[in-house]
Amino acid sequence: MKFFYSSIIAVIFLLSIFDLIVGLINDAVNFLNSAIGSKVASRKTIMIFASLGILLGAFLSSGMMEVARKGVFDPSYFYFSDIIFIFLSVMISDIILLDIFNTLGLPTSTTVSMVFCLLGGAFSIAMIKISSPSSNEPFHHLNLYIKTEKTLTISIGIFLSIIISFISGAFIHYFIRFLLSFDYKDKLKYAGIIWTAISLSCMTYFLIVKGLYSTFEGSTNDHLTVFSLFIINFIKWIHNNFFIFFITLFLIWLILAKIFVFLGYNILKFVVLYGTFSLAMAFAGNDLVNFIGVPIAGIQSYKIWKEAGSPPAEKFNMKSLSGNVQVPSLILVFSGIIMILTLWFSKKTKNITSTEINLSRQNEGPEKFLSNSFSRGIVRFFLLFGNYFFQFIPKRILVKIEKNFKQKKEKNVAFDLVRASANLTISSILISIATVQKLPLSTTFVTFMVSMGTSLSDRAWDRESAVYRISGVLKVIRGWFLTGLMAFTIAGITASFLYFFKAWALYSFLFLIIFVFYKSYKTYHKKIKEEKPFLDIIENLTLENTLNKSFDIINQIFEYIEEIYKNSIEGITQENLKTLQHSRSTFLKVKKKFLNIQSTLIQVIKKTKNSNSTVGIFYLHIYNKTKEIIESSDIITNHTLFHVKNSHKPLKYQQKKNLITLENLMIEHFYIVRKITTDRNYKKIQFPCEVQNKILKKIEEQMNQQVMGITYKKYGEKNTFLMMDLLLQSKKIAESVEEIILLLYNKNNKSLKMIHHL
Repeated sequence: MKFFYSSIIAVIFLLSIFDLIVGLINDAVNFLNSAIGSKVASRKTIMIFASLGILLGAFLSSGMMEVARKGVFDPSYFYFSDIIFIFLSVMISDIILLDIFNTLGLPTSTTVSMVFCLLGGAFSIAMIKISSPSSNEPFHHLNLYIKTEKTLTISIGIFLSIIISFISGAFIHYFIRFLLSFDYKDKLKYAGIIWTAISLSCMTYFLIVKGLYSTFEGSTNDHLTVFSLFIINFIKWIHNNFFIFFITLFLIWLILAKIFVFLGYNILKFVVLYGTFSLAMAFAGNDLVNFIGVPIAGIQSYKIWKEAGSPPAEKFNMKSLSGNVQVPSLILVFSGIIMILTLWFSKKTKNITSTEINLSRQNEGPEKFLSNSFSRGIVRFFLLFGNYFFQFIPKRILVKIEKNFKQKKEKNVAFDLVRASANLTISSILISIATVQKLPLSTTFVTFMVSMGTSLSDRAWDRESAVYRISGVLKVIRGWFLTGLMAFTIAGITASFLYFFKAWALYSFLFLIIFVFYKSYKTYHKKIKEEKPFLDIIENLTLENTLNKSFDIINQIFEYIEEIYKNSIEGITQENLKTLQHSRSTFLKVKKKFLNIQSTLIQVIKKTKNSNSTVGIFYLHIYNKTKEIIESSDIITNHTLFHVKNSHKPLKYQQKKNLITLENLMIEHFYIVRKITTDRNYKKIQFPCEVQNKILKKIEEQMNQQVMGITYKKYGEKNTFLMMDLLLQSKKIAESVEEIILLLYNKNNKSLKMIHHL
């Protein structure tokens, strides 16, 4: 068994590296978004500042390690084997959970994941011990194993950060924007340097001074150098003379800001870069425990067990783990280096970053989330409340406010430097306070909700986008709550399997981790591959490129539409519910793909110049005809599924026969378009299309038969409406397909004159 436990320690060490990677991918959004969204500098420069912050924060993070070892459960009530299984279950569960969220592109909290994984693993093992036949412990002894009060405090603190961060971001930034306005460059000489001095003073005080204090706190004088003693005494003086120190700090930054402005430099750029460094430092100082706290605790547990002479693991009490243990600085720096390398070389960080920027951006663009009834209700409530509230404010004051909040949208920038500086300043202060108080605050919750609060103050959530943005925020928050539930459940199940099946469970979970990583890798690259054609259209806006990429998109969508139509007809004629459900599911995927065309439409038209105006015209018509086909497919899949699902009377024999004939003709029509777009051979296109004439003729015959059937009371009401929907929508699809063929035909002559006649 000695080899088994040493193997577990080796596995935990390897998993800690993976945990650092997936955790950094998820949390990079916290300190990169403001700089990237405002495009304060090149991505390389932003990464350098963030890397320096991570390295310094990692070195100063040892004070937070207590949470992983004894913050959630009491080690004195567990044996060595129990502790090792808990820690291993936490590592396995955390990696799987974070990788799933990373692949979905949703930011989640590594703090919540770690705390609830620890809670789930400890709860599971405690329940097994209490409920075992050899134990006479009552159930209420569970609170001896689990630090219920401490866990509840941590949980409340984490989730309260959602409300506090949002309110802080909204209110503080409202006054900042009121003072500086969107046209802030002229105000940098006065209000701008005051805000800059306040911002830099706050970040300097909380991150540098408090960070150093957290590092040296609790150290004995025997282990301190002269320099360390000087810093501790200096910090104590600051605590006793806070106002003198802060005013001095403010005046220093004020003078420096004034010099920068006088030299013509945009001082807010420095604030954002300094804030990126500060927030990265706070992230490493506060969140490093989430990645290496558990592995270090596992290694410490193994060391305690080995020093005791390797007694039976199932009987060796881990009370010694409750003592204070100093974490080697070398491990912290090594962890920081791994995170920095991940930051520079991982492409998944961009996937996570896009979610927050999309929800907080000031400019127009595609919305990533759909609206729902709850978000629509919230918007309506605040519209009514706003109309009522502003009746009591004098018009003169409202005009003054509106003048300062008149938006000045910058090209290709999600938001300006004023909001970016507010995001970083407010987030840094909140996270740093939590770090000093040794509260495992979620940096993801804080930075995300501060960003949402500042975007609300900036009126980025206007009537055009509010329902989508609120829906997106609610979806992200729902994911955060699910993180806690999923972490608790997965870790609990994992710990139970490890407790009972030991080596077999370990091998199975390692295989599961490899499988999850493989699937997420495939899913991520498939998503990138699907989005690339639409990005290429915008980036390389030429007639030739737009046409070719449009053909690729059409070909891809038509493959699905052909499958949908075929399954819908076969499903309704055979009354096969499973086939119809599959058809509907496939359609929803196609609809999602079509949103990519819709999201690029306005951008393509806006980028169109007089010299290539045909690009925008062509893309508009492709969009329009594809939309008509999508809408018709929506009706067909929905109505056929509804008919069979509600057990309505089946179609008559002649109706089924007619639909199968129509299906064959439609499939032939789809094939012609796909053949053209695949081969790029437009010379063989002939008008009018023979197949289309057959389709229209067949639909006309079937509609006449349906009318005759109704006259002689052969067909019922449900039957009639279903057949009419199928025939009319098939006709619309056939006509749209024919018009797409005509659009493609014009490509052969490099001219789009005929498009205007459609």
